[in-house]
Order: sequence, then C-alpha cells, then structure tokens
Amino acid sequence: MNLNNKGIRKGLILSAATGLAIGAAGVAGVGAASAATGVQAAATKSLTYNCAYPLIGSRQVKIDIDTNVPAKLGVGQYTNDIQIKFKATIGGDTTDGLKAIGGSTLVGAANAKAAVTGPGQNVSVNVNNAFPETKIPDSGAFTLDGYGEAPAIGFDQAGHVTAALSSMEFTVLVKKADSSPAALGEFKVPCTLASGQDATIVSADIVQGDQPLGDPWQKPGYFPYKPTGAKPGTLNYGFGLAGSSYIKGPNGTVPINGGINVAVDGGTGAITGQLSLQKTKGMMSILGFLPVEATVDFQQVGDTVGTFANGQIKTTSTMYIKLPSFTLFGIPLGGGDQCRAKDPSKIQMQSNDGVFFNPLVGGPFKAPNYSIAELENCGLINGILSIFASQSGNTIDLKLTPKA
Repeated sequence: MNLNNKGIRKGLILSAATGLAIGAAGVAGVGAASAATGVQAAATKSLTYNCAYPLIGSRQVKIDIDTNVPAKLGVGQYTNDIQIKFKATIGGDTTDGLKAIGGSTLVGAANAKAAVTGPGQNVSVNVNNAFPETKIPDSGAFTLDGYGEAPAIGFDQAGHVTAALSSMEFTVLVKKADSSPAALGEFKVPCTLASGQDATIVSADIVQGDQPLGDPWQKPGYFPYKPTGAKPGTLNYGFGLAGSSYIKGPNGTVPINGGINVAVDGGTGAITGQLSLQKTKGMMSILGFLPVEATVDFQQVGDTVGTFANGQIKTTSTMYIKLPSFTLFGIPLGGGDQCRAKDPSKIQMQSNDGVFFNPLVGGPFKAPNYSIAELENCGLINGILSIFASQSGNTIDLKLTPKA
C-alpha cells in the first residue's frame, strides 16, 4: 500500500465508516444517497448498531451508507478524497428520550473503526464524520442526513480490497430551544455492531491501468464537526404520586398520595430529591379477625437518592413509619404522636424493568419489598401491635404523574 503526504492510504473503508457516525442519535435507517457517477462500487450498505446513551439507555442505529469509492482502481493510482453520504431515521423511542432531557435539536460527529484488507496490507482505521444540527420533533421518527470523508488511497499491488466496520463512538450535543446545551452536555455514545451481520461496506479490485474515478461530491458546511466541550447540567422533574401500600403483617392496604421533586445530574444520572407523603388510613386485621383502622404517617429522613440509568429510575427513601392511632369499632387501642417504628425503613423503589421511564409522561413506580421495625411508644398494647405491624414483605405500588 502506498503512502503520501495526505497520510496512510489505508482506508477504502474510511469513507463508509465515516458515514456510520450519523447514528449518534439512535436510529432506524432509510435509503442511502445516490452515487455521483456509475463508476462507484455498486453496494449501498445497511448496518445495525446497538448504542448506549447516558440516562435513556440503549437504542439501535440502522443506517444506509453510500460512498464514492470506485469499483476498480489501478495499481499505483490514487482515488479522489474518499467521501460518504448517509441518511437515517431517528426512531420514535429515541425521540422520546431526547425530548425528556430537554432536547430541541442535535448535532455531532462520530469516530468509527474499520478493518481494511488489501494486497499486502491489513490495517485498522479510525474514521471521522459529522451531521448537521437537526430539529427533534415533539414525537415520532425523524430523518438525519450526514457526510464524511477520508484521504485518497492507493495500492501498489494488484488484488482485492475489502473494508468492514466494527465499533464506533459518537460525540453528540443536544441543544435546548434557546440553543444552549441540554443537561447532558456534549456526551459520548459507544456503539457495538449487532450480531449476525456482514459488516463489509467496500469491495473493490486493484487492477493494471488507471480507472475512471468519477466526480467528487460537494463538501457540506457542517463538516468537520467542531467539539464544544459543553459540560453536563441538572435536570429537574416534579411528580405527583398516587397508589397504595400493602402492610403484610396485619394484612391491610392503605392508600398513598403525595409528591416528589428530584434533581438529576446530567453527567452521572444521580438523583436527589424530597418525597412527601400524606397521612393515610386503612383497615388492618389483628389476631386474624379484629378489624382495626390504623392511621399511618410516613416521615422522611434526609433526601431521597437514586439513579436514572438505562432508561430506568431507582430510588431509596429513608422513612420513619408512624402510627398515630389504632381504633377498633371507633374505640382507641393505641397510637399517639410518638408511636412509630424504632428504626427508619429504607424503601427502595423503581420503575418497570426493561421499560423506558419517560419523565415527561410518568408511569409505574414500585417498592417490591420493604420492612417495618418493631414499634415503640404505642401505648399499653404496644407489644401486640408491634407483633403484627413489624415485618418485611410490605409493598408499595404507585403511579408517578408529571406536575404541570
């Protein structure tokens, strides 16, 4: 393989790999751009990647790529600068995720890795590309176009050349409506090739005698992408909540209503917030048959903490569970302002596994199991009440609704 002052002539696939970068938003692909002339290698390639976004989780990239690499190149002949065009569609699930982090537009670049195999040379190549600032709709899919290029190449031996893509990493900047960076800042999106695919995007022959190269494409003004270094910020969400808690020991259910306000670190996904639950009442059973009405008060200790990662929220709230009153047919049995569990309960809650939790929509939020410690200061029958109230296996089942 020849070298010249433009750099190593490694990359018949440089152009194609560059194009793959467009997936930066997690997409489902559409038709590729047409070649400039008939001398280009006649293969438009469609490949699918799995890309890991911060906070919102994994999204697929399916993209069709077109290059101006000729189907044949003469020994010792150089191509024009290698160029690619691509067109992709951003899937509706990705749109939801981008809107949830405050996105109005997105812009960026990518670095793709490609393996070039040619006469007398097997090399790995890094390829860069860019896509222009593109509007994110309120919902549904949208298309994204992009462009990439690499230095001209040449080979000094006859033979066959192929180029295959492997991994890639996007650099993405999501902007708010006022053009300032959204809370994720300028972030990286690592992507791996989905299994079961032939990743060859260029296949060409090196032959004797110069070959026609075709006309170069016009370079767009957005290429190359210039990194901004924008830092992550904070996302703020507020939710009303409604549902119930099942108390296993006395076999009773109490309604739960309240709200939570959280701040999410755009760089780490760390959550901090304040959970507020209203005092509630429910029917319990003591000794298996006595219908007792209990008042339950959840008193938070410190902040609710957690994470927003892989499209799922998980939190831990530390709470004293207070029992101000127990009545049997309206007759007080115990309780009082100081009646509570001796130790606070750590209540771990989460949204549904494997389902993207969209903070703009809300959804289920559950504690599959929490414990209540022994009771204290609950009156003459404190011990009896404690036996029935203090157990693990309690659950909470809520729905979070975004505040207006």
